[in-house]
Amino acid sequence: MVVAPTSQGAAAAASVPATGAGGKAGGFAYRPDIDALRGAAMLAVLVFHLNKGWLPGGFTGVDVFFVISGYVVMGSLLGQASKPLWPRLGNFYLRRVRRLLPNLLVCLGVTSLGVAMLIPPLESGPYFIVALKALFGWSNNYLMGQLDYFATDADLNPFLHTWSLGVEQQFYLVFPLLMVGIGYGVRRSVPLLAALIVLSLGASWWWTQSAPMAAFFLMPSRLWELTVGSLLLVAQRRGLLGADWLKGRWPRLAGAALLLWAVVMTSEREGFPVPGVLPAVLGTVLVLQAGPGEGGRFLPGRWLERGLLTCGLLSYSLYLWHWPVIVLLRWTWGMETWWQYVGAVAGSVVLAVAAYGLVEQPVRRYPLKWWWETLLALLAVVGLWLGIDALHHPFRGKLFLGVDADPVPISERVHALNPLVPGTGITSDCTVASGKPYNATTRPNFDKCNRPGLPGAREIFLLGDSHAQHLLPMLDAVTARTGQRLTFAAMGACLIDPKLTVTWQQGRYESCRQFAAGEMDRSLQRLKPGDIVLVSGFLHNYLASNDIEGRGYGAPTYLGDRRLSIAEVRRAHVAGLRAYAQRLAARGIQLVLVVDNPSLAREPVACQDPAGSSCSGDAATTARMRATLRTLLAEVAAGLPNVHVFDPTPYLVGPDGRVVYRRPDGTPLYADSHHLSVSGSRSLAAPFERFLQQQGLTSPRPTASPSP
Repeated sequence: MVVAPTSQGAAAAASVPATGAGGKAGGFAYRPDIDALRGAAMLAVLVFHLNKGWLPGGFTGVDVFFVISGYVVMGSLLGQASKPLWPRLGNFYLRRVRRLLPNLLVCLGVTSLGVAMLIPPLESGPYFIVALKALFGWSNNYLMGQLDYFATDADLNPFLHTWSLGVEQQFYLVFPLLMVGIGYGVRRSVPLLAALIVLSLGASWWWTQSAPMAAFFLMPSRLWELTVGSLLLVAQRRGLLGADWLKGRWPRLAGAALLLWAVVMTSEREGFPVPGVLPAVLGTVLVLQAGPGEGGRFLPGRWLERGLLTCGLLSYSLYLWHWPVIVLLRWTWGMETWWQYVGAVAGSVVLAVAAYGLVEQPVRRYPLKWWWETLLALLAVVGLWLGIDALHHPFRGKLFLGVDADPVPISERVHALNPLVPGTGITSDCTVASGKPYNATTRPNFDKCNRPGLPGAREIFLLGDSHAQHLLPMLDAVTARTGQRLTFAAMGACLIDPKLTVTWQQGRYESCRQFAAGEMDRSLQRLKPGDIVLVSGFLHNYLASNDIEGRGYGAPTYLGDRRLSIAEVRRAHVAGLRAYAQRLAARGIQLVLVVDNPSLAREPVACQDPAGSSCSGDAATTARMRATLRTLLAEVAAGLPNVHVFDPTPYLVGPDGRVVYRRPDGTPLYADSHHLSVSGSRSLAAPFERFLQQQGLTSPRPTASPSP
């Protein structure tokens, strides 16, 4: 959410012609309402990052900044239009470097040092990589292929927020060159800006449907938001928006209403950025067009104006520093109590004010010769590059101050095992990677994906997603004692249902539905009477009413082209599983359904301080989510004797109903917020074996009666 000018810079660029929003005069008057708008956007982002439930659409504050940035940059370029080409470009880029780079370098350096000291060494490596990408304005492109911005684990990346800086820095690099290329002026700019908006908006809409993370992170997908601000300024300069009804109170109120709607109602889980971002963009345009009121007033109270103006002046610095403070608190003391929230706000403000006063302002007030500034900038970038690389490699782990440098060892992470079941052909090749196509060449080969059993013993066929995969250590221990054959097939993030299409990375996951249908059919073709299909999946994600943080269900699920409500998803899934169970029953095959294990509120690697907040979620929420799944799976089993339901929850929670994610000796039972560790999986072996015995599923396959 980097924006170019603040303070004196805002007075020159974040402005409108002195004659008003639609005037044609060349002079610029300071726009305090723009600084206030920036302050309000920053506060929305801060609240969202503290607790997403407080302001669900607060992340759209970044989009407000995108529009403002386009408006400001266009004003800066038009203000320099009379100067020669190369001095014009040189001055523009030098101002951007002087404005943005010093505080960014200090923030990246200090935060990298904090990562080295506070985050376990085995977890810190990817974060240093993001820091290096951010140093060169490339973190948005890197993050696009690494994570989902709204996923739980994204909250532990202290450099995640630099994605928006990457978008704007790339815009600052490309946009002036485009404008210079056409010999820009007020008249010539309009066709180019309109074309950029149409092309970028179209690409953003397309990517939102087909590649949501690309739509979210990539500059071409966000270019239209910045360009809308630029086009607005050009339209004002041409006098196209000079009508009285387009200025003043009513456009300002309409814009404020749209912005309020955006920060409260915008969904993070679907339709973003297009069309979800449209209220935020349109609201910002209306506020920018409205201009300040009579006497420069734009809010009902002076105290409110002063507060938002102060936040606006600090917005760049506060944006840089607030997220590392929040994330490092999550890694150490947690972010769940009121005093932790107060501490996060206080720490963010103190660092932002210090950086603003000691870094930003001196650099801007006491500029050096351009060649000195360029040389010092290059030396600073190279020096920080070498410093972060040193923390990443030769000094990695040497500065760590925590009590446990390896809270979840690699040996405890099921997905990191190779093979997944020791001494067998069950490897990662038995899992179809998330998003990959499912066909005869990618599906699991059961000649390899198996652990042989004793002659005449039943086969257990494990089918599901990563929540099936993390049960492999449990099944390895069980089948070693029962002599049963074990086979395995999984696809990441996939609900086992032949008709429902779930969402993965905010896009339709058709290959998952194809995987589910294909493996269900294959099980009917190859399994024998008495064999067992064991289905396990991340059902809390697919079927629960809310997640462990209490946020409402929102991941879209489709039947054909029709999106279903959560109640319809449940009914359809129950019907689909019952139909599958009946097909299995006709062949004498048993079906075991697993109630999904309870999730954690935080990643266990970030829960090292015994005096800190627990990783475990609220006991009542855990119980409610469990009850939802037990009820649904009981409906599947009703009246079908070949369907059995195994619930591991009693063996994973303590007497208080909260999840036990670590043994007293420090052994982790969870690898992350919802996957069991190897030890956690093995801890279920004895309960699951008892369950099989009680259901009569450990005896040899039934012998077919001889024909008369």
